[in-house]
Amino acid sequence: MEIILSTEHLSVSFGQHDVIKNLNLSIPEKKLISIIGPNGAGKTTLFNLLSGQLKPTKGEIYFKGENVTGYSIPERTRLGIGRSFQLTNIFPELPVIENIRLAVQAEQKDFFRFIPTKKKYLGQQEEARRLLNEVMLEGKDDVLAKDLAHGEKRKLELAMLMALKTELLLLDEPTAGISIEEVPGILKVIEKIKMNGLSTIVLIEHKMDMVMHLSDQLAVLFHGELLAEGSPSEIMQDERVQNAYLGGLYDDSLKSG
Repeated sequence: MEIILSTEHLSVSFGQHDVIKNLNLSIPEKKLISIIGPNGAGKTTLFNLLSGQLKPTKGEIYFKGENVTGYSIPERTRLGIGRSFQLTNIFPELPVIENIRLAVQAEQKDFFRFIPTKKKYLGQQEEARRLLNEVMLEGKDDVLAKDLAHGEKRKLELAMLMALKTELLLLDEPTAGISIEEVPGILKVIEKIKMNGLSTIVLIEHKMDMVMHLSDQLAVLFHGELLAEGSPSEIMQDERVQNAYLGGLYDDSLKSG
């Protein structure tokens, strides 16, 4: 099994507070891995480290065997690491189709011409429309992104990440803030991305039924440390994990058990 991303002794501290502690994590290629843990476990901080938004206090991050610890967000994006945020990251004043087309244009490195040649433009439009259909936003081509429902904005953000041919998708609570009615649509889009087998997905999500349904593997963080990792069934039966989520019952001596 090929490892697409790994961390070695990854740590970050804010003042005297250690948020991520000596984390050694391996993400297998073309799988869906969920990072779970109680509030304050360090999940979003870990994503900030992996995406380049935050620099570690110590330790290394490797992507496809390359040390990317010192790389910026744009440099990691060009390598194939993409992240969605709890708050959507789109161009609100542009139509949906243009949001996606600009991402296609960026992937093709067509940066220096705002309007590409007619042939290339038509090709980009066709690819943008294919991705729009892939995330179930049919008929929304000319709608301004700001006018989409929150769940639809999530789908648009996923389409833009797909347009960039992102090999590693970091999805930070993709259902945060959306209505219950919109959750199945987001779930279906993530399932489609998983099934096409082109991307590795690392997911932070608090909806455990969704995590159990989607995940090939779970990694559990507790106080910034890797408490356990394994299949969903293994993790749900792990006494250490049960104690960590219940709170107050966790014993450090269980960690080696």
